[in-house]
Amino acid sequence: MKKIEAVVPHARLDLALAALKELGLGGLTYYESKGRGQNPIPRIQSGRGTSTYVPEFNVNSTIVVVIRDTQLQNVVDALVESTSTGLAGEGKIFVSDVEDAVDIGSRRRGEDQV
Repeated sequence: MKKIEAVVPHARLDLALAALKELGLGGLTYYESKGRGQNPIPRIQSGRGTSTYVPEFNVNSTIVVVIRDTQLQNVVDALVESTSTGLAGEGKIFVSDVEDAVDIGSRRRGEDQV
């Protein structure tokens, strides 16, 4: 099994989730995250538009999904296709091995739980 953690711009989260849904993936988790990368951070107007500031971090979304090894290339391709515009600094995808998975309710283990 593989665990994919994809950090994507928050504005493209819906596109990424739609692409994963189209693949028929079971479950996933996502959360809002903040970070600093290659993209310049845009100036934001504060208050009633009387001043601007540059925040320290960009707003991103992190998607976490555990999949079977055979799904890896399709999932990575779907995430890249749905979120990339070809510019540098649009996010990262991290892939790691998962040794086991346990369904808390049924207490079953293994690859069938993803």
